[in-house]
Order: sequence, then structure tokens, then C-alpha cells
Amino acid sequence: MQNVVAAGLGIGPEHPPRIMGVLNVSEESPYDPSVYDDPADAAEYVDEKLVAEGADIVDIGLESANKRFDVLSAEEELDRLGTALETIEHVEGDPVFSIETRYADVADEALSGGFDMVNDICGFADPKMAATCERHDAAVVKMASPPDLKRPGAIERVDDIYDTLASEPLTDKTILDPAFGGWSEEKTLADDRETFHRLGEFRELERPILVSINRKNFLGDVVGRDTEDRLPASLAATSLAVERGADVIRTHDVAETRDAAIIGHAFGRERQ
Repeated sequence: MQNVVAAGLGIGPEHPPRIMGVLNVSEESPYDPSVYDDPADAAEYVDEKLVAEGADIVDIGLESANKRFDVLSAEEELDRLGTALETIEHVEGDPVFSIETRYADVADEALSGGFDMVNDICGFADPKMAATCERHDAAVVKMASPPDLKRPGAIERVDDIYDTLASEPLTDKTILDPAFGGWSEEKTLADDRETFHRLGEFRELERPILVSINRKNFLGDVVGRDTEDRLPASLAATSLAVERGADVIRTHDVAETRDAAIIGHAFGRERQ
């Protein structure tokens, strides 16, 4: 199993599960507590909410991935990148900073400006993304996605998700994300349930695994809860995900998720 180092932070089975907290500089993002357009306020949120509660990584989003919104162009993302870069300059703590983008040009600018890793929700649909991250010696999350910059995560069947994540290019510092949730109209609760049941199979790809399950609709469908009442379901799923092999948990609820991940790690089976 290949472990990954991101700006000195070890990620993989030789290390405890890592918590990725979320900050958005996208005004259209639906989760208001994580959305900021002022760098000083954003940095305060990172220090006092994310880092203080145990986030190892801070993932900064430039646009909402919600399919109800139009996809921003690389140029439009670059226009917002200045806010993200100024934010990380104001942060007093020392987390690993991840930029969420589907564009290699944006990743290049972000990594040149102080970011440490990339979270690519389009799974290297931009043919330059892998090479860009390799040039910067940066860790990169490859989310299961068709080779289409406008359709992130629109894969339903687990076998197809597996094959997509296994396909080249893969860098030496690639982390894999099987893309839980409603990324396409065709994806069902049964699809997400099967992906969850088979999560351990993704370890056969010899890469660390990231999961983003925090308060997602498929969990709400199981417990019959709206977003604001799904935290207990998210925490239960987090412990199960870590026990089944997840190395990074992306979340808005850092403190609680950290505890759930620790329990999954402490009482789960030994991971190979």
C-alpha cells in the first residue's frame, strides 16, 4: 500500500485517519457556515473553527459542485483564487492547504502561490492535471468522474467507479475518492450503499482513500432526516468508512468527525 506525504503530512494506512475541513469562497455554495468572501474572516474561521477542532487539511472551494449551478470557467475560478491565496496568508495555524479545482491552470497557480495539494472533483478530466501536480510534487485527490469537465462524479455502478479510479494517469501522490452522493440523476441509494459495502475493495488500488459523506442526501434517505439533523448519521458512517479503509474524511463538522474517525480507527480491523 502506497502512503502519500502532503507538505509533511503522512496519509495512508501507516498513519491515523486525517480530517479535511472545508472552506468555500464561492458565494453560491449551499452550506452557509463555511462560505466567506473576506480573507481575514475566512482565515479566522480556518484558525478558530477548522484547525482548532482538529482539521489536518483545509480544502478551499472556488465554486459550488452542486449540479444546479453553471460550471465556472478556469478564468472565472482564477478570478476567485486571489481570495483563497490571501486567506492562507492570514492563517496563523499550519494545516495542509488543498485547492478544489478541476482545472490544471488553476491548480498550477494555486500550488505556485502556497497551496500544498489539489482536490480534483473531475478526476483528471483536464489532461494536464496529473502532470501539473507531479511538477509541483503535490498530492492530488482524484475523484471518480467521467472525462468531462462539466460532469463531476456522474458514475453510478461500483465496478465503473473502480475502473475509473484505476485508470491512468495516476501520480505517485494520488489519493482516490469514490464520489459518494447524488452526482447524477441516475445514481440511487442502492448505488451508494453498494459502494460503501465494497469500500475496502478500493484499497486494492494501492492508494489512500478519501471519502466525502458529511450530511449527504443518501444518509438522509436512510435515516429520514433533513441536512441539519444528519450529523449523527454522518458520524456513524464516518466510523464505518474508516474501519473499511478510508484514510481521509472530508467534512464540515470537524470536531465531531475527528472523534468518530478515531473510534473507527481504534476499534476497527487492522488495515493493510
